[in-house]
Amino acid sequence: MKKLFLLTFLAIILMLRIATGLRLTEIFQKEVYRMSFNLVDSKVKDLKINNKYPLKNIYGKLDYKEDGKYKGYFLVKSIKEYKDIYFIELEDIKSEKIENNFLENYLQVLFNRAEEGYLYETKNLNRAILLGDNSRIKKSLQEKIRYIGLSHVFAMSGLHIGLVIAIFYFILRRIIKNKIVLEVSLILLLSLYYFSIKESPSFTRAYIMALVYLLGKLVYEKIDLAKSLIISAYLSILIKPTVVFSLSFQLSYGAMIAIIYIFPYIRKINYKKIKILDYFLFTTTIQIFLIPITVYYFNTIQFLSLISNLILLPLASFYITINYIALFLENFYLSFILKPIIKISYNFLIYLIDYFSNFSYLSIEYESQKLIYIYSIVVVLILIYKKAYSKNKGCHKLIKSKK
Repeated sequence: MKKLFLLTFLAIILMLRIATGLRLTEIFQKEVYRMSFNLVDSKVKDLKINNKYPLKNIYGKLDYKEDGKYKGYFLVKSIKEYKDIYFIELEDIKSEKIENNFLENYLQVLFNRAEEGYLYETKNLNRAILLGDNSRIKKSLQEKIRYIGLSHVFAMSGLHIGLVIAIFYFILRRIIKNKIVLEVSLILLLSLYYFSIKESPSFTRAYIMALVYLLGKLVYEKIDLAKSLIISAYLSILIKPTVVFSLSFQLSYGAMIAIIYIFPYIRKINYKKIKILDYFLFTTTIQIFLIPITVYYFNTIQFLSLISNLILLPLASFYITINYIALFLENFYLSFILKPIIKISYNFLIYLIDYFSNFSYLSIEYESQKLIYIYSIVVVLILIYKKAYSKNKGCHKLIKSKK
């Protein structure tokens, strides 16, 4: 009864949130609105109009402004629609640039000091993985990364949150023995880092999920990854309803569904618990489970991404980790210790990216979008099976206890 009441309450809150969102019928050409947004290469992102997120994806364009966060009054010069996606052209009437906060400025200072002596290309890649700013990576490199299926590695995501938590935990557990103090310290440090970098929807979702999980552990609540996944998805949709139409949202939560609900059963194949086989099964499960989504959006099945993830993901994760450690060490002016390793790792990583990007015919076109419906049915069946399995397991335990 309590669960039903809670679900009903959450559904009502979500419906109210959607009902109070901004509809496209409320936006008119030649009208001035109060707006706030991020500007990257003259492209408007994370747009809010009259302090409301639109209920449909709107992409904007504003020329003659440097990158950054802006708020103020803007004229809507034109509104165009293409396949249910809206594009608006803006004109600045009266606005101001939102300056970086203290944490962003401090992290930028650390980054600038730690990056002294690196090549321009290395700095740009490190800026993407440490500060969430991938606008300076060469377009040719971005295309190669996208082709081999490693875009999620070089954009702030759950991988980065996991690595940050792992590094902080490794350091703190040697200093702090009290579990509660340790958990609180992890939450504070993770939050400080989150508010120090550029806004990123994928990183925000990962941060919310990690925060929910850590808070659950802090209050000794029996919260697992599945609950964290549901809560973080709900909060993400509550903050910005249009996020459900985002490719990064679907890929992120699709991957988490595969990890939480499918991989544990696939893992049983590895009954001898061989680590390499475990990693292969883990990566393969995620890649195969996400095929319907990539087919739906790109009409291609990428076989290369499976191979590249198996080989390049560990190296990329290592590269990101040592850069995080170097950034932390720069608080004490010690990042130079890791510079030789970072330079060698960067060169090897770029060499492998170039090597794999030259492979041909490792992706095939598949124009039918029926796979997405099969995907939806599989997800529903998994959830039903999981619930039935848990219930049967509970009944068996109850019977055994009575005996």
